[in-house]
Amino acid sequence: MKVLKVVSIIAICTIISYAKDIREPSVLFQQKCQMCHMDGVSRDAKIIKSMVSPSMNYTIKNLVWGMDSEHEGLSDVELKKISIAFMKDYLYFPDRKKTNCEDISFDKFGIMPSLKGFITEQEMDILLPWIYDKFKPIKQKDGSWMLKE
Repeated sequence: MKVLKVVSIIAICTIISYAKDIREPSVLFQQKCQMCHMDGVSRDAKIIKSMVSPSMNYTIKNLVWGMDSEHEGLSDVELKKISIAFMKDYLYFPDRKKTNCEDISFDKFGIMPSLKGFITEQEMDILLPWIYDKFKPIKQKDGSWMLKE
């Protein structure tokens, strides 16, 4: 009977630990994004050549720059809110016409596939604010955006 209790406690702890991990944004990023989007910026030519999609830094920089340009005068809170709403829509319904990416990006990587069925709305609610905060570029005094490195 004691063995059964110990096994049950271990099983419950394992389940709780796993459930916590899937609510952890950095774990979700590793599971859902990092297979394609590099975390950071590389100057290594081999790494750049082997990339299958733009780094998350460049992706979020283009997103934030585009949203800021399109909707002038937004507060930081408003910019974050519309950027996250855009990401939620784009992850399920990607379309080249929706983005501010340069043609060279599409020429090299193509359009992102839909992640419908791969990432849930609940996971996006956890992950996207974290991605925005982690990778949001820095706005310069002249209004331009600089990558966080």
